[in-house]
Amino acid sequence: MRMNWKFSGNKVDTARILGILFLVAAGAVPALAAGPVFWDWPADRSFDEVELDGAAVSPAGHLEAGLASREAGPVGPEVFWRIIPDGKGGYFTGTGHGGEIHHTTSGNESRLVTRLEGSEVFSLQLLDGGDLLAGCGPEGQLYRINKDGEAVLVGSVDGGYIWSMAADPGHGSVWLAAGSPAAVYRYGTAKGDLEKVLDLPAQNALDLVFDDQGRLLVSTQGPGLIYRIDTGHPDQPRLLFETPQDEARQFITGPEGGLFVLALNTDESTEATGGLPPGAVSAGAPPALLALMMEGNGSEIPRAALFRLEESGLVVPWWVGEVDLMIAGWSERWGWLGGGPLADDTGRSVLYGLTVPSGSRPLAEWYGGDILDLQVTRPGSDKEEVIVCQAHPGSVTVLGSRGDLPRQAISPVLDGGLPVKWGRLSWNSEGRGDLAWSVRGGNRAEPDDSWTEWSGTWTGSNQEIPLDPCRFLQWRVEFPSRNGDDPVRVTSVSVSAWQDNRPPVITSFDQEYLKAIHLGMMSNHNDNITQTFRSGLKAEFSRTSAEDGLAGPERTALGRSIRVFTWDGSDPNGDRIVWDLAYRRSGEAAWREILAGRSEPLGSWETDEVPDGQYDLKLTASDRPDNPGHLAESVSRILGPVTVDNTPPEISGFQLKKLETGVQVSLKATDKGGDLAYAQLRLPDGTVERFDPVDGICDSPSEKFEAVVTWPRPGHEPGTEPWFFRVEVWDMGGNPAAAEGETP
Repeated sequence: MRMNWKFSGNKVDTARILGILFLVAAGAVPALAAGPVFWDWPADRSFDEVELDGAAVSPAGHLEAGLASREAGPVGPEVFWRIIPDGKGGYFTGTGHGGEIHHTTSGNESRLVTRLEGSEVFSLQLLDGGDLLAGCGPEGQLYRINKDGEAVLVGSVDGGYIWSMAADPGHGSVWLAAGSPAAVYRYGTAKGDLEKVLDLPAQNALDLVFDDQGRLLVSTQGPGLIYRIDTGHPDQPRLLFETPQDEARQFITGPEGGLFVLALNTDESTEATGGLPPGAVSAGAPPALLALMMEGNGSEIPRAALFRLEESGLVVPWWVGEVDLMIAGWSERWGWLGGGPLADDTGRSVLYGLTVPSGSRPLAEWYGGDILDLQVTRPGSDKEEVIVCQAHPGSVTVLGSRGDLPRQAISPVLDGGLPVKWGRLSWNSEGRGDLAWSVRGGNRAEPDDSWTEWSGTWTGSNQEIPLDPCRFLQWRVEFPSRNGDDPVRVTSVSVSAWQDNRPPVITSFDQEYLKAIHLGMMSNHNDNITQTFRSGLKAEFSRTSAEDGLAGPERTALGRSIRVFTWDGSDPNGDRIVWDLAYRRSGEAAWREILAGRSEPLGSWETDEVPDGQYDLKLTASDRPDNPGHLAESVSRILGPVTVDNTPPEISGFQLKKLETGVQVSLKATDKGGDLAYAQLRLPDGTVERFDPVDGICDSPSEKFEAVVTWPRPGHEPGTEPWFFRVEVWDMGGNPAAAEGETP
């Protein structure tokens, strides 16, 4: 795609004005030029921006068949916090805003197990014998639910939240991660007793798990700490690691049975712990979870990381990325998975594939909510699926490889700027399998009823686009429902169009009037103009208006011999613009060049070599840099009349007459090119005062000046006689004249 100069808010660049260098920096932005226009993937766009429906972006950045989505049970709750397997191919889910617990069978039949009013079910644990434990908030309740759905309150934790639970193999107890502040509890399944066994120096204990050697690992938030605990001596925890992120969110069993921890950093993490002394904690839920509990869109999580925990106690960095995550998991088939808050306002959930050491790509997309939890079923098999819990809106989505579900990818809306003639769509692929392509178009930015239906499909790799001229277009590619050993992957796509050329638009053309010059440190005003001299001296000119009511010498600065002009404009096709400036005497036909081919929006005209009089200035904008000569377009605007007056006034009859009361000064000043602007009198002691004409206002081509100046000033020494006086007069062109003399 072509590059276009954007003139909005420009600085100054390379315009020579009598040895003065104006510097303008113009920003280059991509644009659609007239003539051939191309939208290329991946040359200047990534497949990450494509809408996926059962398709995915491969680790190599290609489009391929991926995880197709389907809704599963249950439905209704606004938030699904937790999902755990039931051991029979189904699962239990814990919800919020009503404390519902549901059971869904392997045949996708759902039933309500129980409702814990006023609770959020953050954690679930299936016990031997079929009972469930439900860890809740915001009052920290622990419930035990039997197979008939009868719930008994076992007890409550002090902090208010039970974030996670883990069963101690063979010891008849379940350990609880709680907060806030962070604490670890133990529940005896036989006696039903709940006791706190450990406080930790953090806001929340978020997760816990038993390793292969039966040792308990606990992770925290605020800060992100990882502890190893001997359950026989829980009062002596060993700190293994502090994550750079504020939240050590989740333990995960990863490749080859290794144990990993997901660490997250939230925008609020600094605020959440700021101002606390070492070892002190503050109350509250983790920032990301708290935002979801309050039915927000989720907290931004600018960084996430995975660490591998070795049996020896070593911690190995595994993956780091700049994606917003709330949860992660490991799939034998799909690799590392991650999900979190909605990335934008499109309402599309994204399950990411995380590529070690720092990559991420969309693995699945669908219309849904924030991803809070996930579970991989039948790991490693051809029927492996990922079940995802979501919030706002609440839902359970199954992502898998069922062959009867569609797999397709749709491009973002391509914008031709104006209705254009669309050209061809071409693509390249790897692997084996047929791809079906189609397009649709319209003249509104969002596809609606005014758009065409999807065209008939084709399989060829280079196809004329079957659309009438329109501004917007989308393409769609459909993948085979079932893949072989070498599935097809789309490696590149290109769409072309032809855009008719249109002339540029001049939005402003103004003469700049000098009001003041600032020396030394330059002021930070974007509208000012800076002059840089060869010696390195800089001067800054403020923009002003000719209607500022200026008086004194400043009024004469409105018409100096160097005229500075600025302009602005744009091109409908996004073409680069060059500027030409010319002048002519008013009433004449021929134009004379001042400058040509200027890319910056500023120029000057040196009027010393032209006769005094009235002139017109013509600015021409042309898009010739991006179009052949016969297709280039231009537009002009005329500014004027501009008065050129480089002839100074004439002073006659200058007289000094000594009186008893002072000195009488008289003269007559006349200007042939225009009105007089200002006069001043320089006194013998060097001071200066305004010298008004007889009629009181200096505003005509000829003025008579006469005044008696009290001299010497009362209380001042008269100085040496004869006394020296000087009169200075300016016209509106800024031309000075002077007369001086000594008293007789």
